[in-house]
Amino acid sequence: MLSKVWRRADLLAWQFIFLIVGTSWLWASHLNTILTYRTTLISQYETPGQPYDWLFRLGDFIAGLLVLVIAAYLIKRGTKIYGWLLLALSIGMMGDPLLSTTCRMIGDSCQEYFSTAYLLHAIETVYTSSLFFVIAVYDAWKRKRLVSICFAIFQVGYGLLFVSQLADQDHFNTISQYVYQTSLIVWLAWFCRDLLAGKIYAVSQWEEQFVRRLVAAWAFINGILAIVLSLAHLNLLGRIKGIYFSGDTAWLAQHGVIVGVIMIYLARHLARGEARARQIFLLLTGVEVLKYSLVSPHAGLLAFYSLTFAGLFLLRDDFDRGSLPLTWHIRLRDLYFLVSGLLLSAVISLLALDRDSRASIITVSAINHFNDYVFRGRPVPHRHINSVLLAHSLSVFIAVGILAILWVLFRPYKFSMRRNRQDFTNAETVLKRFSDSSEDFFKLWPADKHYFWGDESQGFIAYKIVGTVAFGLANPIGPNRAKLVEEFNTWCRQRRLKICYLPVYPASLSSYEKAGLEPLQIGSSAIIDIKQFLAETIKDKWWRWRINRAGKNGYQYELARPSHPAGLLKEMRKLSDIWLSNAGRAERGFALGHFDENYLQKCLVHILRD
Repeated sequence: MLSKVWRRADLLAWQFIFLIVGTSWLWASHLNTILTYRTTLISQYETPGQPYDWLFRLGDFIAGLLVLVIAAYLIKRGTKIYGWLLLALSIGMMGDPLLSTTCRMIGDSCQEYFSTAYLLHAIETVYTSSLFFVIAVYDAWKRKRLVSICFAIFQVGYGLLFVSQLADQDHFNTISQYVYQTSLIVWLAWFCRDLLAGKIYAVSQWEEQFVRRLVAAWAFINGILAIVLSLAHLNLLGRIKGIYFSGDTAWLAQHGVIVGVIMIYLARHLARGEARARQIFLLLTGVEVLKYSLVSPHAGLLAFYSLTFAGLFLLRDDFDRGSLPLTWHIRLRDLYFLVSGLLLSAVISLLALDRDSRASIITVSAINHFNDYVFRGRPVPHRHINSVLLAHSLSVFIAVGILAILWVLFRPYKFSMRRNRQDFTNAETVLKRFSDSSEDFFKLWPADKHYFWGDESQGFIAYKIVGTVAFGLANPIGPNRAKLVEEFNTWCRQRRLKICYLPVYPASLSSYEKAGLEPLQIGSSAIIDIKQFLAETIKDKWWRWRINRAGKNGYQYELARPSHPAGLLKEMRKLSDIWLSNAGRAERGFALGHFDENYLQKCLVHILRD
């Protein structure tokens, strides 16, 4: 019998190989120097006779085989619709390198011409692209996954761009195709993993801490290097200078500065394990991969960022936290971290710019004429172009640094929870079916609780958020309590909330410990077997002596049944206020209720008078 999910190691290996071989054409501009990388399409690099065409076609074919493996597994497991769709897709992916287009060399471009091979390649392209769209739409409808919904919308946008011919016969055509093809491979890698194992795998604490710290350190160091290289490019020789300049403009250097500041900002959030920080960092590294593959090719940086993207994409299980609820203490610590990174980048850049007299002159000119170069836009001699470019890069560094500091200090944070009357009604219905304790009444009253519903909405956990802690009122209500605890814990971690269940009794303690929680005793409850007490205990000589002594001292016991007269309720209110008047005493509404006349009118009231 087939397992419902793959082992994590096998799935990570599949994803890694798929990402590498499925995007082998990212190296085309480095391996094929005959064609111009500015306007050449991926299919033209794979045309027979071009350098390394076999490598790119082999990568596409292996990627199709890997999808075929997933398709076969899903069909055998019984997930037939997804399996057959992926099977059809794998055929198209494997057919793409076999049905290569035709083109003839004109200068440094490969101009396509109509032929049978060209027609077959066009049909295959439409077939494969359509299947990607169908699978994304089906998944968006079937599982309602946000990633698939966004991907389907993205495909519609690219289709409109292509039909409108905005992406045709120019540099933008090449860029748009690279973005589209990369997005296809990345989405498919995500989709297969999510289909085989939708939940986050449990990882060891050692791995979690190691990965988070490693990624955070890399982001911080790379952010500083990106800023330093963008500002201190004047001292760099050879091809790397072209990475930060495009003609006589500094937009690539400015892009590097922006990316560097964002990476420094993200480093602290990555160390906390925040999922959103990982997603933003993943997007940045993806942009850098395309930049060093197509916009300003550089083999070393392409390899570096490609491996970073693949590693960060695979290790999603180590980043399962939500954003940290903000306090001024946290804001100030984040500010200290960010400013330290920015100052360190500025100091290193200044030291690099002061290494020789030529760079010093350019730097001094950029600073002294900063206003003229950046804001006034006056024509300057071409010999001052390096100073102008440096001034433009500095302006972006200053502006983005200030914006980042303001964002850290004043970023809005609101954890809003809305109570839904329908949730209360549904909880009441489920409670009648699965409740096994009279204390479960407090899951409905007082009305200070929210309800977390499991994936199948057959059970719930009543909870309340105070500060950064989510208090769950034990036990969960539903047919599968262990699964509810696991799902609620994941939900809390994604919002960076600490978790506390109360009260937990010995009979159910093990289920919480299996979920990775630790018990903490803050009180005890006495449980009395009433039948045994009435049959044996109360007849004991010691108990008879206590009862008789209480009677002689004037104590009288009463049992009041609803409805209660206004005078009795007034007496109870007075007694409650006296008790609460002592320092340190307060009503524990969440788990024990509070003084409420409507509630008391539903209750038996036991009274002891002196």
